Amino acid sequence: MSLQQNTPATMLALLIFAARLEIVLPLSVVCLFVLVAIPMGARRGKLTIPACVGMGLGAAVLALAMGKLAGANGVRGTTAGILVAMAFYLMVATAVGSFIGLYFFREPPQQ
Repeated sequence: MSLQQNTPATMLALLIFAARLEIVLPLSVVCLFVLVAIPMGARRGKLTIPACVGMGLGAAVLALAMGKLAGANGVRGTTAGILVAMAFYLMVATAVGSFIGLYFFREPPQQ
């Protein structure tokens, strides 16, 4: 029997005991909120196409930088590393939400 066995019970134990649920659960809720709020704003006409594109591209570039920084040897596993990783996930949620918002975009009503 191999030590590298990936059974569902092993994966569940890893999720429960190795993940820091006090960080992962609130971060998941906030990322989901960002992922839904941006397309809703675009649907209501509160965001323009240049705003969605700029926000999406800017967040994607910052997410790449944050991801590179979070994987550095001196940062990984520290409090600063956790904060950088949280910023990474929020930037990814912003970028994805912005690009989804382009799909749901509606012109604001003329006054």
